[in-house]
Amino acid sequence: MSRVEVLVSARNLHSPHPPEAYPGMLAVRPGPRWTVTILVPNDGQSFTALGGEHNYAYETADGARAAAFRLSAGDRATLVRKDLPGCLAEWRLERASG
Repeated sequence: MSRVEVLVSARNLHSPHPPEAYPGMLAVRPGPRWTVTILVPNDGQSFTALGGEHNYAYETADGARAAAFRLSAGDRATLVRKDLPGCLAEWRLERASG
């Protein structure tokens, strides 16, 4: 049985996997020395994690808070919406193991 979490975090995710591991999603490594891929999903877009995808926790100057999270292999992440204050996004995470 999977466990579901809904949280507010940054819009884009960091991944240790190469961009081609995410077909159908904008996934980029901004420069040749980058060891991290940035995942840029659209509203409603889901993917199954390979493991290690993550977001950092932070607080904006106006007080909006982003939650940290890390995905394990098999977790399913959906970007629900990206129009929250502070350029934050709502994520739905279905954990592969509950």
